[in-house]
Amino acid sequence: MNFPYRMYIVSSSDTGELVPMLRPEINVRIYGPAGDADALALVDTGSDKSIFPMSFASDVGITTTPGTGLGALTFGGHGMPLEYADVELEIPEFDPPLRWRTRLYFADISEETEQAILGHNGFLDYFTATFDGEECSLELVPNSDLPLVELTPQ
Repeated sequence: MNFPYRMYIVSSSDTGELVPMLRPEINVRIYGPAGDADALALVDTGSDKSIFPMSFASDVGITTTPGTGLGALTFGGHGMPLEYADVELEIPEFDPPLRWRTRLYFADISEETEQAILGHNGFLDYFTATFDGEECSLELVPNSDLPLVELTPQ
């Protein structure tokens, strides 16, 4: 399935002028005991883990476990502690929707910079992903490792 990149108008780092920025972002849905929540998530080949803001875990009643390992290293080598939980994640645009059980990581991120990240663990490991810069699109094809959850008919 193809997903067009999303366009944002941002301030250029070098000149300060407003310029278009295209990002490979997709809609995903996270499920928890208290319901579900939709997120716009950046598909990031440079991220080892799939990381969501802690607010998503709170919103859907997911109980997280504090990690005891390194956490995540941000740009510049700054450490960020992570908590984790096994959840169900879904891409609703597929027909039928693709839903699978996976481990997600959660971080306390300020509301101004809240961004869900879909990295290798929990997401990209389950897909063949083709990023087409010229066409500004991302193609996702599920692979045989995707641990699908069977959806019950409504």
